[in-house]
Amino acid sequence: MGHLNKLLSLSAGVLLANSAMAVSVEDFAKHSEFYNVKISPDGKHLAVLMNDEGLPKLAFLRTEDKKPVFILKATKKSIPTSYDWISNERVLFSVGRDIGALEMPVGTGELYGINFDGSKSRIIAGSRSKSGIALTGYSYSLVDRLKDDDRHVLAFKKRWERDGSALPEIVKLNVFSGKEKRIKRAPMATGGFLLDNEGVPRFYGGLTDDYKTKLYYRKDDKSDWELFAEDTTGKFEPVAFSDDGKSVYILKGEENTTRGVYEYNIASGESELLYRSDIADPTDVLSSGDSGTYGVRMDEDYPTYVFLNNEKVVAKVHKALAGSFNGDKVTITSSTEDGKQVVAYVSGDRNPGEYYLIDTAKMSAQHLLSSRPWLKSSELALSEPFRLKSPDGMTINGYLTLPNGKSENLPLVVMPHGGPHARDYWGYNRDAQMLASKGYAVVQVNFRGSTGYGKSFEEAGWTNWGTSIQDDITLAANYAIQTGVADKDRVCIYGASFGGYSALQSAIREPGLYKCAIGYVGVYDLPMLYNEGDIKENKWGGAYLDTTLGNDESRQISQSPARHVDKLKAPVLIVHGKDDERAHIEHAYALRDALDKKGHPYEWLVKDKEAHGFYKEENIVEFYNTMLTFLDKHIGS
Repeated sequence: MGHLNKLLSLSAGVLLANSAMAVSVEDFAKHSEFYNVKISPDGKHLAVLMNDEGLPKLAFLRTEDKKPVFILKATKKSIPTSYDWISNERVLFSVGRDIGALEMPVGTGELYGINFDGSKSRIIAGSRSKSGIALTGYSYSLVDRLKDDDRHVLAFKKRWERDGSALPEIVKLNVFSGKEKRIKRAPMATGGFLLDNEGVPRFYGGLTDDYKTKLYYRKDDKSDWELFAEDTTGKFEPVAFSDDGKSVYILKGEENTTRGVYEYNIASGESELLYRSDIADPTDVLSSGDSGTYGVRMDEDYPTYVFLNNEKVVAKVHKALAGSFNGDKVTITSSTEDGKQVVAYVSGDRNPGEYYLIDTAKMSAQHLLSSRPWLKSSELALSEPFRLKSPDGMTINGYLTLPNGKSENLPLVVMPHGGPHARDYWGYNRDAQMLASKGYAVVQVNFRGSTGYGKSFEEAGWTNWGTSIQDDITLAANYAIQTGVADKDRVCIYGASFGGYSALQSAIREPGLYKCAIGYVGVYDLPMLYNEGDIKENKWGGAYLDTTLGNDESRQISQSPARHVDKLKAPVLIVHGKDDERAHIEHAYALRDALDKKGHPYEWLVKDKEAHGFYKEENIVEFYNTMLTFLDKHIGS
């Protein structure tokens, strides 16, 4: 790895040499300049999505000299959002469009095909398809690039319906003509397929209208679906087939444990434990083209990797890369058909993302592109993991980000994540880095109810949105105070979505702790979730809320910030998108009306044409500047 380490040392030197200017709010608000770099199967060309005044364009470069061959510019009706190489010449890409009502492009479910030189460009599937088949109202997404077939792919197809009641299917698509053939229809509406190594749909995991899981199985391409198991979440989750197709890798957890990786023999029904962490579930399954599955990524504190087959070339390459980038996360985005070249994406707390071309024979790395080249590592802050025990014995994980060169008596922003069924990871976080650059310490906490720490940990948050989840957030805030990092008299809480809910709910529960609260696209009146927003539009939406929130309306009201502003001492900043379909704007209005009624101080920032999180850069800049002014006023950096 000598060549690789030398190149990395030179890259680090360049980063340090260019760090004279302080990073600005505008720098953090910018979208990535480059992203999703992939190499063609023959290695002769690279494709990359590039930001062009807020809209992505798809560029094709010669690998040899990095000179552009063709650049596909976006129009407001056809915006490339993701893509895959299908052959040495052909690329299939998904599109979004500017519908006028929103700043962020909205996915259309359409697939387009194009050659790397710009030739043979046409829509392949979707509402504007001219294939002769009535496809209006269908959404498509790529599932499998078929081996030894440069003209066809397998795609997931589903009719657009707000309640999600249509049965999806796997179809075989011609990437030149758009002609399609149904391969297999799903046995139920909401769910996903797992295909074997030959592209045959073998498992289907689905969600019932009453928010229960079912798993279906078929033994070959001639068989029909049979019910395999019910209530499988955390107990039997198939993720990939073994190389010989006789086994399937599954995620499984016992009572009160994390999920482990098992190899399940389909014929015998026996399973063998390959790896389990006592701290966290596997985050991702590692696979690469024809090499198949070779490992899993873990995120206990920092990203680590468990390789299931150390003899595979891609596993050896990934292992070497993981040891060469100072602990940063390494993702292999693509590889050539012969495995001699791979593109790796490297990112970390002080690295917003860089792409490297790896020569696997020489084990050398060539820097390709930086996603945000204007951000320099030396200007960004370190993020350190911590682990706490709650009074009732739960293990609570989180991350602490500190301003460079400062570690004591700092103003603190507590930043709970959204979801609540999600989690924070170590890595570059735009909000945390922006706040740290302005002198604030930032605490992120994976409270009970977060995913990634076992089924029991997630379910411990059910019906406790406003109680024990908030206690875990308080525990993390007090940790920063007790270790001397934070000034106990200068603590604010800020979050988005469920994090926005937590910002207000925690400020109500802990009026002596928080000096201000910032709710961004939050929910503030829990019974309203049944009537406003897009959760209710899913057939399983009501059952999901009954299960995770609890169907006792009096309990919902008792945990709703908009109903208890009389207990609030902290001044509030409310930030929302007027066209938010997840956390409907009515939540912000309900909170504002309650604050007005009590005469409680608050500030208000609502933007038209924004949804569940701002997209337009100038709106993000305005939000950040408003937030910093608010924080400086109440806890001062």
